Amino acid sequence: MQKNKALFDRAKNYYIGGVDAANRFHSVLGAPLYLERVQGSRLYDVDGKAYLDFHTSAGAALFGYGHPRLMEAARQALDRGAVMNFDTEDHLRLAELMGRMIPCAQRIRLGNTGTEVTQAAIRLARGYTGRDLCVRMEGHFHGMHELIWYNHNAKADMAGDGEVATLPDTAGVPKCFRDVVKNVPFNDIAVLERICEKYRGQIACIIMEPVSFNCGCYPARKSYLEQVRTLCDREGIVLIFDEVICGLRMRPGTAQGYYGVTPDLATFAKAIGGTFPIAALCGKKEIMECLAPVGKVGMSGTYTGSLMAVLAAIQCFEMALEPDFYDNIERKAEQLYGGINRLFQRHGVKGHCRGMGARFGMYFGVEDPETDLDWRQVCEAYDVEKNRRFVGMALEEGLYFVDPGRGPAPSHCGFGIQHTEEDLALALEKMDGIFARLK
Repeated sequence: MQKNKALFDRAKNYYIGGVDAANRFHSVLGAPLYLERVQGSRLYDVDGKAYLDFHTSAGAALFGYGHPRLMEAARQALDRGAVMNFDTEDHLRLAELMGRMIPCAQRIRLGNTGTEVTQAAIRLARGYTGRDLCVRMEGHFHGMHELIWYNHNAKADMAGDGEVATLPDTAGVPKCFRDVVKNVPFNDIAVLERICEKYRGQIACIIMEPVSFNCGCYPARKSYLEQVRTLCDREGIVLIFDEVICGLRMRPGTAQGYYGVTPDLATFAKAIGGTFPIAALCGKKEIMECLAPVGKVGMSGTYTGSLMAVLAAIQCFEMALEPDFYDNIERKAEQLYGGINRLFQRHGVKGHCRGMGARFGMYFGVEDPETDLDWRQVCEAYDVEKNRRFVGMALEEGLYFVDPGRGPAPSHCGFGIQHTEEDLALALEKMDGIFARLK
């Protein structure tokens, strides 16, 4: 990786840590991976090596790279002058498609990033209810802003009633921000009931990933979501589903559709733009109309709803609505996840793989539980070093997995619709050799 190293050495003279974003530094490589180009299911680095991609740009590349329909959408936007900071008829077309697929989407406001729309969702819930507190789930991740960036990277102390101490995931967060965030364990309705009673009349919203891919792949129980929905209705609390990763990932396109539980608000990003930057806040009319210009809650932006991203998102939703779209994803998911779990068993490597739709996590060191995953137990058992060894060997074999970091839970991985069954068979063949060396 001579050219990669040379570029990294140059970049350190300009970028902090030599990278344009912290997560682009791959600690197993000891550098970011510099790419020359991408196409389909593959990455091509500056030293001429090809990788089968199981990162998919943190989930944004569900539709792969260079998809003809998305490239044509980009060309159309350029031909029309790259409209920015204005609406078009295409914005309405996108909203109609989103309304067909997203159960809670009575009204929609576009954004640019997942961080932006989760921030707006919490602000909107506070503006609607006139309350201050936000309740979140331990281990979940909702973006890099002071309203919610807590308790993802490490365990914190738990009180007798189950409330988890608020622990920022970054330096620079004033205590006043922490005071309005309350943390609870996921999938535990008894604790959530106690916390809602403890802070009755003060809670504006409960926010969660209905499938916490930021903990690898940690799904909610359907009964839990139904009980949370009932609790929020009873207490006048706004229920927010963060579907930034879930969106378009699984049949029928959203986690709320999958579970049959409709939140008051939901946030989307990543896959809905097919690698073009776009996000969305969707929700019930009564709440959404608190946004300006109808209401008093602010949410706007210069780059919001740029035509290129809107035209790309239209293609993403139209593809997801085609009859065989999720049949193909589910067939490939069964091939990949089932194959990985057979490798764990065949080679006697402790751990398992679990996934939903086109996103998955690999839980090295964690036995597949007969009941639900427990985040705290995962943090205790997760074998970070074995995962790092796996990723290093996978990179040597031309399989790209995201930097596994140092825990406390697995990173989320994924495949895209341009991954073929032959691609997945090749990956499993290479992983067979890797697992043999891991023992």
